[in-house]
Amino acid sequence: MKIYEITTKVFLMEDIVAQKASTKIAYFIDSILVKDDVYKDFHGENKLKGYTTDLLYPMEKDGLYKKHKVYAFRIRTLDQELADYLLKNLSNHSTKEMKGLVAEIRMIKKRLFEKLYTITPVIVKTQEHCYWKECLSLEEYEEQLKKNLWKKYRNFTEKEPDESLSIWDSLVFKNQGVIPFPYKNITLPGDKLELFISNNEQAQEIAYMMLATGLGDLNSRGASFMGYRYL
Repeated sequence: MKIYEITTKVFLMEDIVAQKASTKIAYFIDSILVKDDVYKDFHGENKLKGYTTDLLYPMEKDGLYKKHKVYAFRIRTLDQELADYLLKNLSNHSTKEMKGLVAEIRMIKKRLFEKLYTITPVIVKTQEHCYWKECLSLEEYEEQLKKNLWKKYRNFTEKEPDESLSIWDSLVFKNQGVIPFPYKNITLPGDKLELFISNNEQAQEIAYMMLATGLGDLNSRGASFMGYRYL
């Protein structure tokens, strides 16, 4: 398993409010994928995509990304072919909001992780279609996060996980209130989390995977882009 990180600089053609940045980045990437028949099908399929994106940076203190300024965002993926395709096309693509300028790629080193932390909010879908605190206990919330990771682990490694092994030793909430996450025509409630990763081989492998797949749901829409600290 290898994780590829592409950093893309873009020139903004319009102002973008910070709350809409993830939506605009997702559309920028989607409009590249649909240019190719294979990736058009990939984009349209209801399946785990194996990539995630962060927000535009540097952040603006007033919450408004400015027209005619240059910003950057990152994409991480487990798929080398997808990484190569995006690298080739990101710098030559435009939407009405942004124009790609240059894209660079690197591979993230696989080393022992002390912790992972979410840069964009974690979104957890519930059967009740509500914010998890309204319908789940903390233990049920953690269990749902883990089940989501087991599913991703099976899908992307083709290995059966040992679910008796811990993934993290502790989980810390970094937000006081709900963090809004725009998705389509609604706003979903999210959280910022910090995970102290367990010191076993499987947990470390899952932590590495999370850098591309994120935690929870809607990762290819920009939810749960992860930062990390090595031991």
